[in-house]
Amino acid sequence: MKPTTRAGALLALALVAAGCGGDSTPSTTAPEATTVATTTSPSATEQMEEMGDVLEVAEAEGDLGTFLEALGAAGIMEDFHGEGPFTIFAPSDAAFETYLADAGMSMEEAFAGAEMLQSVLGYHVVAAMDDAEMVMGMAGDSFTTLTGATLDVTVDGETVMVGDATIDRYDIEASNGVIHVIDKVLSPPEA
Repeated sequence: MKPTTRAGALLALALVAAGCGGDSTPSTTAPEATTVATTTSPSATEQMEEMGDVLEVAEAEGDLGTFLEALGAAGIMEDFHGEGPFTIFAPSDAAFETYLADAGMSMEEAFAGAEMLQSVLGYHVVAAMDDAEMVMGMAGDSFTTLTGATLDVTVDGETVMVGDATIDRYDIEASNGVIHVIDKVLSPPEA
């Protein structure tokens, strides 16, 4: 670089620095520290506990109220606040309406016999946590329910049935299990 060009470059650099409001003295303050917020995501266990147990989650669904009332009438509701794990095939309110109409009973009549109700409801529960993928993988196989009776699984494409009920909604997760909503009330086999 020629001396005149070098002097011109230095003069231009000085003018740019002056135009930026800087002075010739170096700054003695440290640049502001940038803080990066780090968050730790809750563990899987913490997330599960936050979502509530199967009863709380079922209540939040909005269309499983009759199933919950039946558990209360059977005297077994408190069992489902426990550790689990539970897989519950919960009949919707509409499924209960159809069941009662077909049986020619009122809800009060159906819920009067706690022992019979326990048998029916126990046939809707498996002592495991089986999500949709696992259930779909059980085509032609069966679950053993809380009553000790088997509940057959049939899969036809995307349609999955347990017994003679079709699963309408899958994988409603809770802290102590999973709920699958079905379209019929299951009748346990005769003992």
